[in-house]
Amino acid sequence: MTDADLLVECKKGLSLPEDGTDFDGVLMQKILAVKSFLKGAGVSDAMLNDDLAFGVIVLGVTDIWNLTGGETRFSPAFYVMANQLAYRSQVV
Repeated sequence: MTDADLLVECKKGLSLPEDGTDFDGVLMQKILAVKSFLKGAGVSDAMLNDDLAFGVIVLGVTDIWNLTGGETRFSPAFYVMANQLAYRSQVV
C-alpha cells in the first residue's frame, strides 16, 4: 500500500473527487499523522501494510478531517482496530 493509494481511498471515504488535488496536501498530512500514531501505538511496519491497516488509516483520517483547532479525537472503532493491529504486530 502506497501513500498514493491511501490518498485515493481517503478521498473516497470523504466523498471527495478522486481526480481533484485541492485537498491532497492536507490529506497527506493527516495520513502521515495517523500512520505515525499507529507506529507509536506499537504497530509494526509489516502490519502497516496489512489490509486492516489500510482501513484503519482511512478511518483515522476521516475521524480527524473536520476537527477544530486543539482537538484530537479518534472514534472508538479506530481505537479497536488500532489495538488489533498493535496486538497482531506482537504475535505475528
